[in-house]
Amino acid sequence: MMPSVILSLMLLPGLCVTAFRENIALKGKAMQSSTGYTGQAMFAVDGNSDTNYGHGTCTHTVLEKDPWWRVELPHTYSVDMVTITNRGDCCEERINGAQIRIGNSLENNGNNNHLVATIGSLQSGATETYKFAPVKGRFVNIVIPGHQKYLTLCEVKVSEADLRNLALRGTATQSSLHSLAQKAVDGNRNFNLKNGFCTYTALESAPWWRVDLHDTYTIHYVALTNQGDCCSDCLNGAEIRIGDSLQNDGKDNPLCATVSSIPPGQTEYFVCTKFLKGRYVTAVLPRVGILSLCEMEVFGQRPIAERSLMA
Repeated sequence: MMPSVILSLMLLPGLCVTAFRENIALKGKAMQSSTGYTGQAMFAVDGNSDTNYGHGTCTHTVLEKDPWWRVELPHTYSVDMVTITNRGDCCEERINGAQIRIGNSLENNGNNNHLVATIGSLQSGATETYKFAPVKGRFVNIVIPGHQKYLTLCEVKVSEADLRNLALRGTATQSSLHSLAQKAVDGNRNFNLKNGFCTYTALESAPWWRVDLHDTYTIHYVALTNQGDCCSDCLNGAEIRIGDSLQNDGKDNPLCATVSSIPPGQTEYFVCTKFLKGRYVTAVLPRVGILSLCEMEVFGQRPIAERSLMA
């Protein structure tokens, strides 16, 4: 499922990031609008932050309109941090005004994707990290709008958002207690229903299961593990809803995704069509049936304004 991410983005220079973050750009394939002076696109994702252009470690375009550079990641990631190293031996001002854009579209070579940051200026040889609300995308672009521009980059690092399974700390309940609702948030993906590893409701109209996260979070995606020993079609058509309301047992909250089917014993990930904020994550079957879950994992983080205050 390809997400259509709608977010209001902001720079957070005060957000502290202390843990090691893998540079996923090293796994990607780079290209650029043109190549000048042997400055190949791949030099910005070679793991070498040498800022001396003469050492053959920086990119370079020709003088042109709207020069751009792009890295294609292996698949769609939730990205919340990009680090850029500027050239150190000459022409530091050329990077001024460069835009960082992230998304899944190649329209206009990816330069119409979500704008996450604009580089005001970078000192000669400086490395700057730009942090923003997580954006899902496969393509990370650096583009300088304007006529008669060069784009030179000595290194670009891209970091995936550090998301955790919020459901492990949650409290689960369901519409009827034929088994413990908490079994779906115990951290165990065992899919054997008969051995007691999964939840299930009675046969009823619109059965539901819900986890209370005890606080409002921004949810990025949800993982569901289906039972493997019986009745794997019980999840077909289930809706995942996220929000802060308990009206109608949380079933009226915004829709994150609909489960078409999950193979027996498998875990599938469902990306919300837009990031949703909520305390309650509800799975509901909008028909007469039995709702069974072996595990639900909810990946997200606190709303970005709260995280910046806590940093």
